[in-house]
Amino acid sequence: MDTIKRVQDLMQERDMNLCVLAKKCGISYSTIQTTARRGGQLSVETIERICQGLGITLKDFFDSSYPVSYTHLTLPTICSV
Repeated sequence: MDTIKRVQDLMQERDMNLCVLAKKCGISYSTIQTTARRGGQLSVETIERICQGLGITLKDFFDSSYPVSYTHLTLPTICSV
């Protein structure tokens, strides 16, 4: 599974940018950005933190049938880095 693509899909469905996701999950903005640029995959620890921030489980993250459009969050889309 392309973990970066999955995160991007989840962010898009929630109208969330990378900066907001990073702050919500308590991870570095550059962690995801650098991994994406290098074509790598996110670590399980990073995915767990993203799941916590998005309010989903690891099972939901890896379940391709999980409805990406599920959201109950209203988040700002602008922040300064």
